[in-house]
Amino acid sequence: MFLTKIYKNSFKYLFFALILFYILVYGPYGIEEGDMGSIFGISWSMYNGYFPHRDFVYIKPAFSPFFHSLPLYLTEDYAYLINRYLYFAQVFAYSYWASVIAFKFLKLPKKYIYFIAIIGAIISIHNYPPMPWNTVDGLFFSILGLFFVTKNLKDWKWIVIGTFFLFLGALCKQSFYFFPPLVGLFLIYRKETKAFLILTVSGLLFTSLYILFFWSQDALQPFIDQMFSFTSGSSLIKTGVKSYYLAVKFHILYIAVALIAFWFAKKYTSKHITFLFTNVLIVLVLVWLYYKYQSIYKPVKYGIIHLLWILGILFSLMKSLQDKKYTILILLFSLSWCASISNGYNTPIDFSTPSILVVALICLGETFSIRKWTALLITSLYIGTFYYGYQFPYRERPRFELIYPLGDVFPRLKTIKTNKKTFDKYIALKALSNKYDNYTILPSMTLGHYITNTVNPIGVDWVFNHHLADDLEKYKQMLRDKNLTIFIDNFENHQDNYEESSLLTVYVVNHWKLVEKQEHFRVYQQP
Repeated sequence: MFLTKIYKNSFKYLFFALILFYILVYGPYGIEEGDMGSIFGISWSMYNGYFPHRDFVYIKPAFSPFFHSLPLYLTEDYAYLINRYLYFAQVFAYSYWASVIAFKFLKLPKKYIYFIAIIGAIISIHNYPPMPWNTVDGLFFSILGLFFVTKNLKDWKWIVIGTFFLFLGALCKQSFYFFPPLVGLFLIYRKETKAFLILTVSGLLFTSLYILFFWSQDALQPFIDQMFSFTSGSSLIKTGVKSYYLAVKFHILYIAVALIAFWFAKKYTSKHITFLFTNVLIVLVLVWLYYKYQSIYKPVKYGIIHLLWILGILFSLMKSLQDKKYTILILLFSLSWCASISNGYNTPIDFSTPSILVVALICLGETFSIRKWTALLITSLYIGTFYYGYQFPYRERPRFELIYPLGDVFPRLKTIKTNKKTFDKYIALKALSNKYDNYTILPSMTLGHYITNTVNPIGVDWVFNHHLADDLEKYKQMLRDKNLTIFIDNFENHQDNYEESSLLTVYVVNHWKLVEKQEHFRVYQQP
């Protein structure tokens, strides 16, 4: 009986099994000093009493670090690990919610929801490092908000709850400011006037309360100043428009070949074979990218994920002219677009579910019947593809070199394994933290104060120029006034941490007294 139940609901059980699989198989491997602690480092400062924007510079809305500070109130020692592995659950959750929303509006067979959610989640996760990140949080809360708003468009309480989560999503990153108004336009287009008014009024109420709260904390003006110190209109054009144009420009020949191959498959084979063939083609491109670059981060920006987004939005626009139910796809693709607007990792891959759904609709049509063997084979292909990708973790050594347990050095990093050089660096940090007090670490060892159980005297661990929002002189003075000892990460030869990207660090190196020099750190004090 139990085996029969599993067989009938195989993709539902597989969905939850894959979350556990990712946590256990991919979660422990790799760490780097910057991105993988940048959000949580701020969470640690906020947990220790710092108020964002007022007490330290943060160039994005601060809900994401606040959200990731919540586990600290339950357990300081395991909070980072909880947040690290929460990433996988978040991506699977919002891929599922998005599938539920789309299937509801498009009136597709519910039995395929988990399959689409699985493929969407696997591609969205790809070989992304397990870590707290504001783009992922923005997607998580935005889709959760849309889920509640669309749960019952006639019931005001669900719309208010949904608006609250849309509001939280917008407070994770500036690019998600666009999404609540787009949800409003979606409601207007569907002539849901009452729902639109409830969304608008409750959204304005939440925004007013937020502004009032920050004003009461003397943080409103700093918040406004810091929000737009680095994010500009040119960034929007570059990452929200130009990157998509470049995806077409750089791959026009490949696009033509792929379209011809798809046409032949659709004309001379069954729809099931066409669906399988299309996914095999996607998998082959991804494997080639991994093989060529050993990581998907660089080529994916102007590659297949952008192209799938363009294909999906064109399909959705054309179908919407025939039937307004397809506007839900336009809304989901707009959220994927919001996630791609970034000065760093500007790609829509973090929310791939709508692209996978459109591929299925183009191949299978509105009958949307998927054979179980086809679905299982496609799932296996994607799992295998990204298993290969995870052999090269983010800014780390190949996975087979990650055999050194950081929990042996810092208990708060238990279960995490790294390479020999990084392991030795953490040993060096532990020795320095035991030798000196009243210190901070520059420019970007973002977990440093959390793992040494100290409070960062300057409140911010990520001190590159644009992250200080033109407050360089303020932070120079802060270092002097607090009479700090500074551990300088030997950053000059790092792939990103080159000199002059952190003028605060350069200032210390050039004007403070070098009191100790080691392989991984230099120690400076005021002259």
